[in-house]
Amino acid sequence: MLTNNDFKKIGLGILVAAPIFFLLGYFMKGCGSVNRQAKVTYSGSFTEGTLVSLDSKNVILRDPDFSLPLETVEKIEFLEDAQSLSPNQVPLSDTEKPFVGTYKLQVGVHKGILSIFPRKTGGIGATLRFTNWGKGSNEILLGVKVTGKTIKFVRSCSGARCSEIGSNVPFNQTYTGDLDGKKISGVYQGTNSSGRWIAER
Repeated sequence: MLTNNDFKKIGLGILVAAPIFFLLGYFMKGCGSVNRQAKVTYSGSFTEGTLVSLDSKNVILRDPDFSLPLETVEKIEFLEDAQSLSPNQVPLSDTEKPFVGTYKLQVGVHKGILSIFPRKTGGIGATLRFTNWGKGSNEILLGVKVTGKTIKFVRSCSGARCSEIGSNVPFNQTYTGDLDGKKISGVYQGTNSSGRWIAER
């Protein structure tokens, strides 16, 4: 016999599961491949990457490669990225427009990808990921600002996010760089580290 507590648990389960099954139903209508940057919250933790597919059993991510049982997923949030936004969606200043694009990134001995894109809320945002450091996860850069031909942003992690991207310690690094044609070059400085970086389209 079901008690009031049982009904409460069932109701809570439906509330949590409903958004996931809504997404599942939407994608199964004919969208087999999603290919959108997403933050997936599961079992009290979260990860970020490219959401490749979603079916009745699993959520599949890449960059880094990750498979999650659907039953453990609590929330899926799509992130703004160069693929999901068009430059025409937001008004960019003349100084911001030349920075938008995808770059091959070199920071010291580490190689990766830097993406700079228009934000729906205005201005530009950026992400980076290293192919030979940590878990190859996409990292959202903070405080992205362009002044003239100079860009500035902050790369940081703390708490559980550090282990998500593969860092053993928290860090905070400030990057500045100057745009010259299709190349940005500059310096970074932060927690126990400093050096030069370059990004080329």
